[in-house]
Amino acid sequence: MKIKPIWTSVVFSLIAFIASLLSFSTGSTLNGVAAIGVVIVPIILAQLFLASIPNILTSTIAVAVGLVGAFLAVLKLAALDQSAAIGFWGIFWGLILSAFFAAGRVSLVESDPNEKAYLQRWRQALPPATVPFILLLIWQGLIVGNQVPKGIFPSVSDVYKQLIASFPVLMRDSYFTFIKEILLGFVLGILAGFAAGVAIAYSRFLQRGFLPLAAAFATVPIVGLAPVLGRAFGIDWQSKAAVVVITTFFPVVLNTVQGLIQIDSLKLDLLKAYAAKPIDIFTKLRFPNALPYIFNAVKLAAVLSVISVIVAEFLIPGPPKGLGQRISLSARQGAYDVVFAAIIVSSVISIIIYGLLSMLERNLTSWHASFREEVS
Repeated sequence: MKIKPIWTSVVFSLIAFIASLLSFSTGSTLNGVAAIGVVIVPIILAQLFLASIPNILTSTIAVAVGLVGAFLAVLKLAALDQSAAIGFWGIFWGLILSAFFAAGRVSLVESDPNEKAYLQRWRQALPPATVPFILLLIWQGLIVGNQVPKGIFPSVSDVYKQLIASFPVLMRDSYFTFIKEILLGFVLGILAGFAAGVAIAYSRFLQRGFLPLAAAFATVPIVGLAPVLGRAFGIDWQSKAAVVVITTFFPVVLNTVQGLIQIDSLKLDLLKAYAAKPIDIFTKLRFPNALPYIFNAVKLAAVLSVISVIVAEFLIPGPPKGLGQRISLSARQGAYDVVFAAIIVSSVISIIIYGLLSMLERNLTSWHASFREEVS
């Protein structure tokens, strides 16, 4: 598939080429070619050539070539252990921006019915794969280029090394946080919220009396609630689990009520015309209709529960267990590489939980209009 040449990518490739002839680091007089090696020149020229060809395949390759060149520059500067000079910054930003604009152009091209399947999949996966890598590369480049100490702000490589070194400890903390605190509170909150939602949906009195209070109580910040629960349930995992119960309970209640009430009146009249029992109306109409609402609440509660538990472990002083305690103690000691490692572990587990809930939702509510639209 032909596209226009990516002139912005060409311009930044030229900037990188000019910068390769300038001083690479402050501690030496070597330019980029002498510091990195002659391999940087073919990379920059290849980037310049690929970006100027009006073809989607070459533009896609240009993304990888530009990022590899910027990565090599960062590796060389880290090996020299010196601050960056104008040559490094020109190569680094020139190749990154060249790759960025190439990726943007590829992602904006309309799909061609005659395009090969593997090219379509690659083009669709390019933006979500490129942006995180660019952000991590910029993070590493800024830290290495300015020689920021690890105690002030760690580099990506520092976080990676610490993640590998402290992985067993972080897994024990994750077990304490996600199994003993979040999982128990999450299950109890869902069950209690669903039961309360069913009761409210079948009671006009509760709808008018309890539902407004539930909506108001759901807005109470966990920062103000956590110390109270710590005093009521103790400083161990029970108080954090109680935080998750409250965080999960109210979204599930509100969405369950909405799903059970907002049903198609024609379907309800049809079931009543066939003398359907209330339990049949619930299992065949109300509950299936409420499932999408419930899953929306559960997915939201899953995200809020992780945030709430981490905050609760900050606010409720207790045993040095859990990811929140690990983050808090490490931050006080200036071990920010441990802080970022714990954040990464927490984020990855949260993403996995959210993905599993989304898969379960798709399997149980595949009949819903939102999934039918995706298929079509």
